[in-house]
Amino acid sequence: MSAALIADTSGSNRLAVLASEIREAHDDVSRASDYSAERAVDAGRALVEAWSDETIPRGQWRAWVEGVAGLPWSTAKRYKSLYIAVSTQGLTIADIAKAGQIGALKAVKTAEKGTRRAEREAELAERTLEAARALGSARYGVIYADPPWRFEPYSRETGMDRAADNHYPTMTIEALRALDVPAADDCVLFMWATVPMLPEALAVMDAWGFSYRSHCVWLKDRFGTGYWFRNQHELLLVGTRGDVPAPAPGEQYASVIEAELGPHSAKPGHFAEMIEELFPTAPRLEMFARAPRLGWDVWGNEACPMAHRA
Repeated sequence: MSAALIADTSGSNRLAVLASEIREAHDDVSRASDYSAERAVDAGRALVEAWSDETIPRGQWRAWVEGVAGLPWSTAKRYKSLYIAVSTQGLTIADIAKAGQIGALKAVKTAEKGTRRAEREAELAERTLEAARALGSARYGVIYADPPWRFEPYSRETGMDRAADNHYPTMTIEALRALDVPAADDCVLFMWATVPMLPEALAVMDAWGFSYRSHCVWLKDRFGTGYWFRNQHELLLVGTRGDVPAPAPGEQYASVIEAELGPHSAKPGHFAEMIEELFPTAPRLEMFARAPRLGWDVWGNEACPMAHRA
């Protein structure tokens, strides 16, 4: 509101009264929210204390809460969780008043899951390093692969003008399946697959010892070629072996990522950065790399063979 309009309305007795009522009501709401949060935590404290009293047999705890204390079971559990979160996890009365009881607990649980996920990622890194030390050779908890798929056109006489073979050496499916991939027992694989080679990519993933989990889509800024459709996307498949933590709730990336198309077969750096954020400490290998990448071991025709992480 402009200063002139404020001046015009400030002389109205009725508006002045209404403004005062609004402020007073808002202050009451804030005080009520704080008081409600405080009392919920107080109820949780009393519930925790009652729980520790061995006078109540464990099998009769719910009956006591509902029949004697007069609380619905779900409400009692929420109060108890709020008290524990305030006592041990840094939740504040202001947090509860602002987000509400359920919203505040959801935030705490989300933070817990994020912390636990980070711990599991660090455990993955340590297990991978221990396995490498025991075997005397490098083993990786994260592998990022862009295989040089050999796609057979309808005719090698007339359909090779835009084939990958014209840009870089390709490999047969048999050769790709036979590769000895230095994956640890617990490892996640991010592997690029072109649309027509999806069945072959899944077969290679299986041959390397990974189970398919999910994929994301690279949406390109222009169309390419294709028999059924003019392809404007590529797939980044995700497979795992052993015990690998998925992203924590709320930390997942979108399944469709838009990025510009670069030189033939080159992938946007955004995807490697995404993997680094998801797995910041686990040893990482980029297979079929074009160049060294900071923080990774790389292997490929265009990069230093097995160049070690910086």
